[in-house]
Amino acid sequence: MNGREQIMEYWEGLQPRERVMLLVGGVAVLFTLIYFLLWQPVMNARLEMQQEVQQQRALLQWMRDAASEAKLLRGVSRQNGKTKGLGGQSLLSLVDESAKQQGLGGAMKRVEPDGKQVRIWFESASFDKLIGWLEKISRQNGIRIVNATVERADGAGLVDARMRLAEGGV
Repeated sequence: MNGREQIMEYWEGLQPRERVMLLVGGVAVLFTLIYFLLWQPVMNARLEMQQEVQQQRALLQWMRDAASEAKLLRGVSRQNGKTKGLGGQSLLSLVDESAKQQGLGGAMKRVEPDGKQVRIWFESASFDKLIGWLEKISRQNGIRIVNATVERADGAGLVDARMRLAEGGV
């Protein structure tokens, strides 16, 4: 006797009321399984995806607003003459002259070209003057710091610095 025959024999041995109850219970279990194993996970995933889409749309809108603001600010700074570039000078001469104008000439020990960049060394330079000079050439000439090493020197407010500068800053 195989499994199917055993089930049929069991089924025929039940009272009609028991058969109805067993069918109703089976249908209820089937619907419960379909709901909890299929329907609810799909609906939860759908809700999470809708929330993710809303978050991504909000982020996209923020990025577009920020890009518009950046373009606007970039245009304003150019109109105000804040982004001058190198003004026809080489990067090497601009860095050398502007450092001397800021009072860093005595601390500047070496300036040399490095491809399209400039390496510059300072010893016992005033930290405040050095930072002011870097901010000024960045803002006015679009010079950026590629890398820098700054160490405390002997004396209050003095530093030794080695840095590499390039055109194309802020």
